[in-house]
Amino acid sequence: MSNLATFDFSARAKNTQGITRRETPLHHVTHKNVDDAGVRFCEASFYAHLTLRGNPENADFVAGVEKVLGTALPLTPLTSRACERCHVFWIGPDEWLILAANLSPGEIETSLRAELTGHFSVVDVSGGQTLMTLSGRAVQQVLQKSCGYDIEAEFPVGKVITTHFAKATVVLHHQVEGSYFMVVRRSFADYVWRWLVDASDEYGLSVSE
Repeated sequence: MSNLATFDFSARAKNTQGITRRETPLHHVTHKNVDDAGVRFCEASFYAHLTLRGNPENADFVAGVEKVLGTALPLTPLTSRACERCHVFWIGPDEWLILAANLSPGEIETSLRAELTGHFSVVDVSGGQTLMTLSGRAVQQVLQKSCGYDIEAEFPVGKVITTHFAKATVVLHHQVEGSYFMVVRRSFADYVWRWLVDASDEYGLSVSE
């Protein structure tokens, strides 16, 4: 297995001119505890986001990805795989989204390029989107009234869909019972947040870091 180095995703990083601040798309959202909140929100800061494309019928490609990531590619539509290193979501017949909390996107990309041969594509999209986590006793109701997809009947644990949250396109993953990952384009992050605040008003919303 390739040795993927860990990366310091601290909020500040030095450059030649001093200190620069790295900010997430929702850095302005403040911590808020609400007793018995029906919906709990967290922006998962500074995850590595990469899109991978390749031929799922190519055994060498599939084996090479598994060697680097430590988990097999999900080959069945709308499914996901996960390990301690990362989450991998099926996005299309030849496309996957890789999310990793404590790995540098550059290291993942370099390791994949070193291992894979033939026709494939791997792109670091970390700066263009963000990951939100949603949970709580009323999270399903909020998703149900915000998405056109039938969250209640057609969205078991482990499933991944690309759908709309209000008018924003999102990748939604049912992580565990009552908890969801939602990947949102950076330019829509504030819009989705404001919609979520309004949609959760009747249930109570708690924000954690």
